Amino acid sequence: MSATRDKMDLRILERLQVNALLTADELAAELPLSASAIARRIRKLRETGVIAGDVAVLSDSVGPFLSAFIHIQLDRHALAAVEALRRRLTASPHVQLYMEISGAFDLVLLVTVTGMEAFNEFADAQLAGDPVVRRYETSFVKRKRKFSLALPLETDSE
Repeated sequence: MSATRDKMDLRILERLQVNALLTADELAAELPLSASAIARRIRKLRETGVIAGDVAVLSDSVGPFLSAFIHIQLDRHALAAVEALRRRLTASPHVQLYMEISGAFDLVLLVTVTGMEAFNEFADAQLAGDPVVRRYETSFVKRKRKFSLALPLETDSE
């Protein structure tokens, strides 16, 4: 734990990860701090980048959507070619998760599109014609059982 973040910061963060719309007054009803002290802490957590942003998590009812995990093996690790692929993947609104991984594959993506035709368009445009992509394997999501962006914080409230 950082010297600038104490257990109370972690307890505040833990609650905000579940509901970012909680007010300082609502948090003060649960925690042993005043609303103004909590508001100051939240402001500092935002200013220092600990709280990177607030988003609306949409339900699948706005869909239909097709999600897929794509494991990518790179053919070349030439910096310029890989960087061009990275920029394209990072810029794509369909890529929800992009990670460099260890093992037989180099990258894993979570891609969400409106259907199979859109997936094929994505794969053809982003991966199939790129010489840096040696191969890729796709696993389609059948059911979403849990989805969370919350990090497991070590607090006394467990």
